[in-house]
Amino acid sequence: MSGRRKKAYSVEFKLSVVSKTETSSIRAVAREAGVDEKRVCEWKGQEMELEEMMQKQGKMVCKVRKRIRGGGRKVHFPKQEKLIAERILQQRALHVRVLRRDVARIAKEIITDPHFSASPGWISKFMRRYRFVTRVKTTAGQSLPKNVSERIIYYVTNCRKRITRNQLPLNCIANMDETAVWADMPGNSTIEVRGAHTVQIATTGHDKQRITICLAAFADGTKLKPFIVFKGKRIPKEICNVQDAVIRMSHNGWMNEALTKKWIATVWNVSVQPSAKQMLVWDTFKCHFTSSVKSLLQQSNTDLISFSTTWVQ
Repeated sequence: MSGRRKKAYSVEFKLSVVSKTETSSIRAVAREAGVDEKRVCEWKGQEMELEEMMQKQGKMVCKVRKRIRGGGRKVHFPKQEKLIAERILQQRALHVRVLRRDVARIAKEIITDPHFSASPGWISKFMRRYRFVTRVKTTAGQSLPKNVSERIIYYVTNCRKRITRNQLPLNCIANMDETAVWADMPGNSTIEVRGAHTVQIATTGHDKQRITICLAAFADGTKLKPFIVFKGKRIPKEICNVQDAVIRMSHNGWMNEALTKKWIATVWNVSVQPSAKQMLVWDTFKCHFTSSVKSLLQQSNTDLISFSTTWVQ
């Protein structure tokens, strides 16, 4: 069974229908406009408000606008919603990151109705009512190199030539890269008032503390054991016996030539096929191309290839 489809009519259309009732009956006007007689009576009772809206907002706006201000379904918890909005503004004043799930959590704390679920639809409408939007924090972005296209083409062509020349299977082609993991990673997006010029997100004060993780994988999807570098001199007792990763220390928590050689010995050499030709792809970090590192990789029959903008995907 198909139900009747609801229709919405613009302010301009409603006024044109109401104006026709001056010379014709409501039944005749409703039949001609294709609407219910009850709707025509309602519009006729709202004639002054509709005309006032037409004068204030203009004809172009009223061609699109469907209802007078205050019309439509009423908000169930207006007082509680105001408290929710105030709580969000308080947190944003402290530059605390606020996400949609935080809005749901705050709403459930304030609205105690058992039938209220803080659904995604309610969150979207609440944000629209209080002019909240999801924003990315305002920071300067990294610019691309001028010749990035030529460098990518050369890089891809060079890789294909080496793979074809050496007839390398996927389990002999690997990529390795170092990445920093920060103690505090608050994210880049938050809910903010529409039109805010600056969007700031506070941290816990540990945003400068970091470790380095070396991740590598073969082209067939096989992952190598992670190589994790902590800042310090001695490995903490709590992680001494970790079996799923290789733990090392450095004075600043960064990779260096000595740690690169340890990665080759403890991760790369135990993962590759001893007699097969290998290809290792990594960036142009200076410790990747020292003579001692190259010598170790040559001993394992590994061909090196690099690209200085590995962040390009």
